[in-house]
Amino acid sequence: MKQASRSLLESVQKLIAPLERWTDKEQTQAEVEVFILDHVYATLPSPPFTDEEKQSVANRVYQHIWQQSIGSHTIAA
Repeated sequence: MKQASRSLLESVQKLIAPLERWTDKEQTQAEVEVFILDHVYATLPSPPFTDEEKQSVANRVYQHIWQQSIGSHTIAA
């Protein structure tokens, strides 16, 4: 789980690095959100994780990245 989390964080950092103020644009917000959701669905096995649990994890990850980006313009693990 830890390795999957690190992998996702690295991938998201690479995705948003070239994007200026991605949190201000709905299209880029959606791209980041879908990217995270796709990664979570591909990484977490079914079972034991349900679709609802995967959606919840993806939402929490997105919210964390959003808050980190708004607060400091960098993402902390």
